[in-house]
Amino acid sequence: MNGPAHAMTLGTDLPQLAPYLVLAVGGLAVMLLDAFTGGRRKDHLSLLTLLVLLGAAAAQGAVPADARGATLMGGMLAADRFSRFFNLLTVTIAMLTTVFATSVYEREGRHRADFYPLVLFASLGMMLLAAATDLLSLFLAIETMSLAVYVLVAGNRGSLRSSEAGFKYLILGAFASAFLLMGLALLYGQAGATDYAAVRRAVDAAPDGGVLLPLACGLVLVALGFKVAMVPFHMWTPDVYDGAPAYVTGFMATGVKAAAFAALLRVAWLLPPVAEVWFPLLAVLAVVTMTYGNLVALAQSGLKRMLAYSSIAHAGYLLLGVLAVLNTGRDSATAVQAAAVRDAAGGAILFYLVVYALMNLGAFGVVACLSRSRDREADAIDGYAGLSRRRPFVAATLAVFMFSLAGIPPTAGFAGKFYVFDAVVKAGLLPLAIWGVVNSLLSAYYYLRVIVVMYMRPAEGDVHDGHSWEAAFTCGVLALLVLLLGVVPGSFYALAAHTFRQMTF
Repeated sequence: MNGPAHAMTLGTDLPQLAPYLVLAVGGLAVMLLDAFTGGRRKDHLSLLTLLVLLGAAAAQGAVPADARGATLMGGMLAADRFSRFFNLLTVTIAMLTTVFATSVYEREGRHRADFYPLVLFASLGMMLLAAATDLLSLFLAIETMSLAVYVLVAGNRGSLRSSEAGFKYLILGAFASAFLLMGLALLYGQAGATDYAAVRRAVDAAPDGGVLLPLACGLVLVALGFKVAMVPFHMWTPDVYDGAPAYVTGFMATGVKAAAFAALLRVAWLLPPVAEVWFPLLAVLAVVTMTYGNLVALAQSGLKRMLAYSSIAHAGYLLLGVLAVLNTGRDSATAVQAAAVRDAAGGAILFYLVVYALMNLGAFGVVACLSRSRDREADAIDGYAGLSRRRPFVAATLAVFMFSLAGIPPTAGFAGKFYVFDAVVKAGLLPLAIWGVVNSLLSAYYYLRVIVVMYMRPAEGDVHDGHSWEAAFTCGVLALLVLLLGVVPGSFYALAAHTFRQMTF
């Protein structure tokens, strides 16, 4: 593209690029402010970070998303409702994470100045990953997100567990990035272009693809499977979730997973002929992922590791939704019926990701709220004994999150699983839906065990008695949202289905 034309395109795209630019410039501004201000207190960085995130949300809301097919930067990014949905979700997750982190810093009388720009840059990478419609922008986005998260995980200075978790995540993430880069290179070799539209045309022109196309998709699946904690690429999850600070773990468990599933949905629909190769493999991986996650979670004595294996299981449930989306292109249904099932499955995935973010941010927020210090986090489940009498409000919020994670009505977790399993049945995958329900029933044991400990066991030994009113209040708001989406989920689910219908690929 020549210079004037490129400048014209950039000028036209500038309003739509505003949310990304606000985060990028805001991250640099937070770094500069930290460099030019002294003192140990850094609460002004928290305020500036929240203002930047609010600015990004306002910039996204001020410019309506274009219809399906609209792109930015010469086809590098999508400007559809799908990307807008994930942009707003990412900003919300980052804001809640900032609140939880700041509450911990205020309680301990210390501030980790590098946390705030890292959250902004990681959020920028997540937003770009959800909007990527080019192989190059996909890789750059996933690396922008990953590099910032690596440092966040290892951010507890002087903590061996945190350093080990960050190092392990970095090494395994580097391998995943290598797989991704190789897969993207093979896709480029097959299509001769990097934008999704050109790759799609090349695949349609040569649907068999030989060995190259399935191999390329397999390598991309490995990288995205690593980010969503899918078996057998889950090995990093328990140690990293356990070693990272609770507020960082919540940020990873929700933001990274949401962005990776957004990318997976675009890539899955990018290569329909390869769905025949992907489908049986993904079906097996989905079953193994949710079964393994739930079985191992039963044996955990720490809340963070339990939620880590729970995260693996929830990735399996979400993969069932992806399978429902893919299966609409494989059966003999009419185009109208297939589109209806596809929109229902896509809407269920988006709805579930939002609900999953609320539940997990709240659960990890409770851990941050009750932790005494960075070296004494409220992790041991036995330490929650008698919490209903010491901290009745916090215990009630955690109970709501546990009920929702277990999928018990009238919480949003039940509605999310219902929509996913219903879409799987409509897609003609009844055995997978039944197995998902069985796994959901199995998970109820370890979630309800936490509630039993809080309400039915007296406090004894080393119990969790930390307190932070900011974190407690935020958890209460999240619990109310979980209940609200559980009681009246229909409108938001319809919005999610409409959003998925407008996805650009």
